[in-house]
Amino acid sequence: MIRTSSVVALVVALALPLVPSSTAAAAPSAAQTKAPASVWPPAPPTQLVITTEGGAEVVSKDDYLDATISLDGVEHVGEIKGRGNSTWGWAKKPYKLKLEEDAALVGEREYDEWVLLANYADRSALRTAAAFAIAERTTMKWTPQFRFVEVVVNGQPRGLYLLTEQVEEGEGRVDLPDSGFLLEINQRYLRDDEPGFRTRRGIPVAFKDPDEVTRKQRRTVRRAVRKFENTLYSPGFADRKKGYAAHVNVKSVIDWYLVQELFRNQDSNFQSSVHFSWKPGGRFRFGPVWDFDLSGGTRFGAQDPPQGWHTRIGRHWISRMLEDPTFSARVKSRWARLKPVVEQIVGELPAAGRTLAPAAQADWQLWHADGSDLPWSRHADDHAGEVEFLRSWLTVRSRWLSRNEVRFGTDLMRTPERARTVWVPVQLQSPAPRDLTVDYRVLTGTATAGADFEPGPGRVQFAAGDKVRYIPLQILADSLVEGTETIVLGLDESRTDPVVGSPRVVRVKIDPPR
Repeated sequence: MIRTSSVVALVVALALPLVPSSTAAAAPSAAQTKAPASVWPPAPPTQLVITTEGGAEVVSKDDYLDATISLDGVEHVGEIKGRGNSTWGWAKKPYKLKLEEDAALVGEREYDEWVLLANYADRSALRTAAAFAIAERTTMKWTPQFRFVEVVVNGQPRGLYLLTEQVEEGEGRVDLPDSGFLLEINQRYLRDDEPGFRTRRGIPVAFKDPDEVTRKQRRTVRRAVRKFENTLYSPGFADRKKGYAAHVNVKSVIDWYLVQELFRNQDSNFQSSVHFSWKPGGRFRFGPVWDFDLSGGTRFGAQDPPQGWHTRIGRHWISRMLEDPTFSARVKSRWARLKPVVEQIVGELPAAGRTLAPAAQADWQLWHADGSDLPWSRHADDHAGEVEFLRSWLTVRSRWLSRNEVRFGTDLMRTPERARTVWVPVQLQSPAPRDLTVDYRVLTGTATAGADFEPGPGRVQFAAGDKVRYIPLQILADSLVEGTETIVLGLDESRTDPVVGSPRVVRVKIDPPR
């Protein structure tokens, strides 16, 4: 249902400017969004009837039950089992279907594996569908197609489900050569009994396809990931030709990230369902997106405001890429191009809600009649209110993501220890619309303020029209022979205008005189 392509190169010179320069790197242009492969807002749900052999209850995520699956007047022979992680422990169960013969249950392509997402924690039922609709209009190569269905199992109604394509390797899905790999960052891969490994920086990488992984294949992927990760965390990581962009399709990263950050998807912070693919000799490509029931203001056990970063927070690959000011600026520029698509999809949520309303209300009465389960997932008193909450939440978040952004112009600077002034660049994404002040402070470091350096006034003044200003960091010479010392400066994140982006921290290294 959603398509995507990729691209992007980036860079940031770690050179130390001895005097201020007024030029700021221009953000590269982004590719056009593509036409959707499916209809949004969604069509009214149809009935999907599942009858297991002997009327057996689906109680396992490991063992399939023989079943017949009836949809659109066609009966399919197949199997059914449970699926999901925390969602499997909830009252309304998600399922996986496997057909004896390929069939096009959604869209026009025929496959044997399909998924029924329960959306138990999403009373609107629209979070995943809306995220898919947006992702489909990005440059990511593929997004699962979907449709809404009302499921009946062994004569018992099970409520409203999202019938969607399985995330798997295959023509028309994650299309890879025989030598390619579909991978997932998943903190639970050992518990899920999936083959995988942890990188030297603790990123858990699981193999999704192929199902059976040889020792040689594991070594091949691990070696490629290690090479990428070593480059990503090297001092020259942002080099245009030799940096991380040589190992990963940056455009796919940006589009994947923006959909996740827009919805503030709980798992997107490198917890799980972070899919990417790779073929030997190629670059890693992010996508597809997946599973947004815990997003859009809802997370497990709590609720989230529409302001603030989520996906970029932490010590993982994307947070490191965002330490490259060119990448960070490119993300913001791409968002500006994607925003009209987001506004269109979000604006159509009320119509989508009205289409689903009868089925969604019946589902709520079936599973949440007493209102006691998952209280943190409820934001309104009825389905229409939940849809309006989601529409309003995404609207406010879209506006927050669109606010002007301030960042350091580099994440690392070096200077020899001698009396001089180091000019630390501070950049706005867009020229200041009026006079404004950005505060900064010394966070940590081994250098001593007053003895090794003077930190400056603690604020940067931008006049209307300015994009780049500089912090004058005065280095003091002393008679002591010392090793390399560091000063770490951070932008004040308590401000909301402009939003503090990335890199929000810069390290200045003072090398001993030779």
